[in-house]
Amino acid sequence: MAVSSGDIIRGVWGAWRLARRDTGGMAMFDISPDGAAKSFVAAVLAFPLYMIVQALFLGDRWPLLLQPLPLIVQTLGFAAAWALMPAALTWILPWLDRGRRLPEAIVAYNWAALLIMIAQFVRIILDAIGLLPGTTGIVVAIAVAAACYLYEGFVLRTAVEVDVPIAAGLVVFDALVSELLAGWIDLVARSSL
Repeated sequence: MAVSSGDIIRGVWGAWRLARRDTGGMAMFDISPDGAAKSFVAAVLAFPLYMIVQALFLGDRWPLLLQPLPLIVQTLGFAAAWALMPAALTWILPWLDRGRRLPEAIVAYNWAALLIMIAQFVRIILDAIGLLPGTTGIVVAIAVAAACYLYEGFVLRTAVEVDVPIAAGLVVFDALVSELLAGWIDLVARSSL
């Protein structure tokens, strides 16, 4: 199961098309079980962005991230956070009588999550270098978060073929559980520094 550059290009392009509300973006994805497994390469591509953001949050103390324990905590935390929604979908989708759509949901979610990570990364970098001061930064952060939630909802609605309220429920579930996990990871990471 080697991942080619073509797999990555098709995954990112499909997610980009979905971001433009083009449901034809789903046709770009390899929706086989093997394609679902390959889509987790999106997490590998997003991980350096995640670590840069963690380093920015630490400021002058960023070298602490390179110590073994904090690095292990951040890496395992990132992997758990990334795998959380796909794992939850394996339980939720059969309950919704959409189990047959699991590979599509996982593939679309993973590639969309990469674009969401990039959007958040750009916002955080712009804020860090001072281009989003004060209220502007808050408004942009809220707008980017709202756009990302709407995008995730559209992706899940398209991939799983469910109505808007169910897609919204999946997004709320993902947001709440991800925030709880992120808080726990942050607590463990700070205690390891």
